[in-house]
Amino acid sequence: MHKRYTYFPLRPCVNHFSHNHPLRPIDQIREQDELVCSGCGLQVVGSTFICTKSDCNFLLHKSCFELNSLLQHQSHPRHLLQLLPVPPRDDHGARLFVCDACDDYGTGFDYHCSVCEFDLHVGCARLPKTIKHVDHRHLLTLYYSFSCINRDIVSFVCDVCGQHVENKLWVYYCDECDFGIHLRCTIPDCTDPLS
Repeated sequence: MHKRYTYFPLRPCVNHFSHNHPLRPIDQIREQDELVCSGCGLQVVGSTFICTKSDCNFLLHKSCFELNSLLQHQSHPRHLLQLLPVPPRDDHGARLFVCDACDDYGTGFDYHCSVCEFDLHVGCARLPKTIKHVDHRHLLTLYYSFSCINRDIVSFVCDVCGQHVENKLWVYYCDECDFGIHLRCTIPDCTDPLS
């Protein structure tokens, strides 16, 4: 797997609270290697921290390695969120969580509030306040529920896929055009410098 990488010149090993073996930074991960970050679950490219043990496939994006252990997030202002290396066990003993932003499950790093049982993927916690979307000409603004847009809205339908969106889920919305999408349909316009 990732053990074919050589570490020349050797760079010092570092420790991370999420893993019990030393990690070594490398800069040569390419997209075609198809490696996945053990923290966020997304593909790794570029700067990475790789476990030094030959039988361990743990690796982290540089950005996941540098995450703050505590986060004050606007979507959950009452309590700090703690970064957990693995989600807490659910009622069935499984180590997974459902993200309160996108409603998708996660098995890696979890920004968690134990008081409220609130969970965020690290990627959702870092979403920008505005994006330029491929299907819309204006910037879209992030709202932490559709009732934050307007309290009179009783239901919200994603303008990309047509699915009804629960009020507790995050949406990107253009007030000028009444155009909104849920996070699963959020495809930033990578050609636009504002994205």
